[in-house]
Amino acid sequence: MLSYEELANAIEDAWEEAGLHEHGVTESINPATLERTFRAEIFPDHGEPLTDHNVPPWVELSFVWGPEHQHASTSKTSTPLELLWNYTVTIDSHDKRSDTELLKTFTSVVNQTIRKLFQQMPDHDMLAIEIRRSYRSGESRDVQHIVIYASGGSDIGESFTSATPDMIQRIIQEEMLVVTSLLRALAESFSPGSVGGYRTVESA
Repeated sequence: MLSYEELANAIEDAWEEAGLHEHGVTESINPATLERTFRAEIFPDHGEPLTDHNVPPWVELSFVWGPEHQHASTSKTSTPLELLWNYTVTIDSHDKRSDTELLKTFTSVVNQTIRKLFQQMPDHDMLAIEIRRSYRSGESRDVQHIVIYASGGSDIGESFTSATPDMIQRIIQEEMLVVTSLLRALAESFSPGSVGGYRTVESA
């Protein structure tokens, strides 16, 4: 069974294997509930510096580890453990598509990506989607940028009782490869040219 530390390390190994880059990890403990929260902002390759005009789609990954998960990690009991995925897609303020058109495009990209990966269409909406417009000032109707937020989750709790640590690592790796494919497809559709221009200082 995996411990919290092993799960956090497995996730980090998975995003590195998938070619994603971490841009901030926070871990916190709630003494009242003994819950630990893991949260990571994960970006694909990108050009520097990031601005409202070139930020690629990215994902925030989080999970909460409570006493029941600690118990499950040392026994054969099963308890839900949901990995939460929150996607952020920033769109140029000059984009004239309506919310309905943006929603349709986003859903189409997700469905096509899943169909390509698994040779079948998803049988339900994978992500809850929200579109927000940010304005330059309270009085202005001049849009600064448009942001699509999409959230979903995947429960890996059942794997704790039936899988070895190596198998759980592979499950997480498969999840991360889906995330990588979605981020690249969303970038191609909403912010072409924003992904793949990143180079480290050593290779620049």
